[in-house]
Amino acid sequence: MMPKVLIVGAGLSGAAAARELAASGWQVLLAEESSAIGGKVRGYGCKAADKCANCGLCLAKNLWNDVEKNSLIDIRLNTKVLDVIGEKGNYTVALKNAGAVSYVNKISDVVIAVGFKGGTKADFNGFVEIQKADTAGSSIIMGSDIELLTKDRREAGLFDSPPGKIAFIQCFGSRDKKEHAMYCSRVCCAYSTRAAKLIKKYHPDCSITFFYMEMQQVKGGNYFDELKALGIDFIKCRPVKVKDGNPAIVTFDNPVTGRRQELAFDLVVLSDGIRPIDDAAKIAELCGLGQTEAGFLKYVKDINHADLTGVYVTGCAKGPAKIEEAYADSIAVARRVILGGR
Repeated sequence: MMPKVLIVGAGLSGAAAARELAASGWQVLLAEESSAIGGKVRGYGCKAADKCANCGLCLAKNLWNDVEKNSLIDIRLNTKVLDVIGEKGNYTVALKNAGAVSYVNKISDVVIAVGFKGGTKADFNGFVEIQKADTAGSSIIMGSDIELLTKDRREAGLFDSPPGKIAFIQCFGSRDKKEHAMYCSRVCCAYSTRAAKLIKKYHPDCSITFFYMEMQQVKGGNYFDELKALGIDFIKCRPVKVKDGNPAIVTFDNPVTGRRQELAFDLVVLSDGIRPIDDAAKIAELCGLGQTEAGFLKYVKDINHADLTGVYVTGCAKGPAKIEEAYADSIAVARRVILGGR
């Protein structure tokens, strides 16, 4: 039997690394703080309209089932890693589950795959002022909510009662000094525009407007023109505020007229990005890792040094990454662990 590897986090990256290690006969201890494996990606929906949208979700096909049914992978749900003590080839880890602490010895390597934190309306203090309306109900949702809509789409479409007008507000929680996130999350333009195309397919009468700074490259060709040809509008500015209600009111400085303007929308989507998890500093301390200026995890030296310590970081724990990038990185890390153990 090959050595046992601890993987912290059972989202896309953690699960992919676990499957790769198990395929080579390695034992894996998969520690996940939540009640199920899969992380955020398990709640994402395919964006294919008439053809594949290259969203990367196909990479996760059968992944969760493969991991859950593999006898070499010991899945510990609702489990938090309290401590990591020792050295490569002989780590002892302390795990907490249901208030009880247990210890696992003879861990050869540790892979940190804790993923990322998404934004919420409640905790955001950045460039858009969110005002709560007096009326009941909310017309503001997050990007994760749009993902669930695409995941649960039916033959009739994404909505039982399609909204007449939808606004997507880009870079919500990214490229924002107040949020300590002066970086591009690299995924928001892709998932939001793919979702918009899907909405237009099922609900062609729906009016869609994007408020944006720049649109990142999603695919080759004139993608921007492709979206405009579908009747999707683009306003290059950051809104000043959004007042929730039925409808929601978006206030912005019109870049064409130079005047402040208000537009009403039945639904406003805040395209939130990728942020480091709250426990990143604690994990860095436990595992001898560093942090980037934005708070993501990084190697103190480089991945070659990680081969000596036996502690690796993969996926969005390191910073913003697309699904295919996070998946490829987790496979590469698993293979380095395998090569280092021979």
